[in-house]
Amino acid sequence: MSQQTRSRVDYRADDKQIWEQELADFVPQRVFDAHIHMFSIDNLEDPQGARAGRYGMVPSEVDLACLHDWASRLYPGRQTHFLVLGHPVRPAVIDPAVHARWYHEQLRHDPLSRFNRLVTPKCTVAQIERDVKQFGAVGLKPYRFYSMTGDVDNCRMHEFFPHEQMELANELGLWVTMHLSRLDACADEQNLDDLEEFTTRRYPRIKWILAHCARSFTYWPIRQAIDRLRQMPQIWYDLSAVTDLRPMLTLFEKEDLKRIFYGSDGVDATYFNGAYSAMG
Repeated sequence: MSQQTRSRVDYRADDKQIWEQELADFVPQRVFDAHIHMFSIDNLEDPQGARAGRYGMVPSEVDLACLHDWASRLYPGRQTHFLVLGHPVRPAVIDPAVHARWYHEQLRHDPLSRFNRLVTPKCTVAQIERDVKQFGAVGLKPYRFYSMTGDVDNCRMHEFFPHEQMELANELGLWVTMHLSRLDACADEQNLDDLEEFTTRRYPRIKWILAHCARSFTYWPIRQAIDRLRQMPQIWYDLSAVTDLRPMLTLFEKEDLKRIFYGSDGVDATYFNGAYSAMG
């Protein structure tokens, strides 16, 4: 199936022109993509049901070879490695332990890439610790789809990333890639209060990556939040899937550049022609 994903690459003459005229002299010889995903349908609890279309659309099947194939087209002549994030899936049910094992098997072929294990509130601390130590996961990837409240739009971090899992991440000094929830995302007062408590007092050894410019897909949230966020230790950002320049400019102008990571959110989220538009 990864070959099918490869065949969807639509690399046009104007893509090549943009690379040669605007990017080739700028992109360094080594690229590290800190927000990208892999997926195999065999990682689901019911792969046969998924193949039969029981759950509607599921993500494209993407392995490490596929990621490198895309990278060789997007950044020709560059050495590319990845922080691969566990892939949240719904309504199909993914098996996080099987998913982590498959990631480990894939990344054995690329010793300079790493992965964050997908975690849900149903994952036990023992299961997570086993996979971190056995498979070499450097971090965790919780996601709001799995909120214990059932409200994926207004949940707080601890409602989809329980405190016992944070305690483990703190003990082991793990990275956590956090896609914030709630209407105002990083500008939400409860999110800011929680992050301040977690980074300065409760879990000071967790290294937080706030995905998608701290989920600021438009200019407003990060502009409102940046003065507080930049005072917090152990916070980084990735730029994945944000096509509006304004939140990036806020970060570049007001944050320490060493706290900003490149990320693509490929394959399904961004590896195609076109751009996201903010509406409303």
